[in-house]
Amino acid sequence: MTNLLERLRQETRPLHEQTEQLFYTEALRDGTLSVAAYSHLLQTHLVFHQALEKAIDRHNEFFRDYEPEIRRKTPWLLADLAYLKETLPAPRHDLFADWSPVALLGGAYVGEGSMLGGTVIGRMLQQNEAVKPLLAHGRFYQGYGSALGSNWKKFGAFLTQQGTSHADEVVAAADETFRVYQSIFLANSPAVFSPAA
Repeated sequence: MTNLLERLRQETRPLHEQTEQLFYTEALRDGTLSVAAYSHLLQTHLVFHQALEKAIDRHNEFFRDYEPEIRRKTPWLLADLAYLKETLPAPRHDLFADWSPVALLGGAYVGEGSMLGGTVIGRMLQQNEAVKPLLAHGRFYQGYGSALGSNWKKFGAFLTQQGTSHADEVVAAADETFRVYQSIFLANSPAVFSPAA
């Protein structure tokens, strides 16, 4: 029998890969990502994580063992954007507001997975001449640092415990979360935040 984490990996792969491609993967790989695109990524992640964290906070009891306090990305993203002197996107607390705790497990899977991918992106950004000088003051793409593996393992145990009996709902919600992420990226195009806008 396939466990929940394996189901999530397999069944969300098409939308996961589609999201990665949308999020400047080619420019990240070849070192040509612009500072404007880097900022756009941070703004996209801010809107997403801010909304997800707010929704999870509404279900304290269900998410107690998730350890939400050590998993907050919003402060990192706010600091990164403040350093860039960027206008902050408007919060979208409505995005996950009506999601059940079980559905939010699917959202948390995508959010925590972004930390795994973020370390890979962080290494790519170190090879980017335009962005590299900003990374000394960048926090988000450092992720959990040396705690990455243990945090993912703890999350996997929490997800399995809370979500296995609702696996179909968790997988469907994770798919929907990737769609939400894509919609944030597309809605918050760099032009929306440029000084000329």
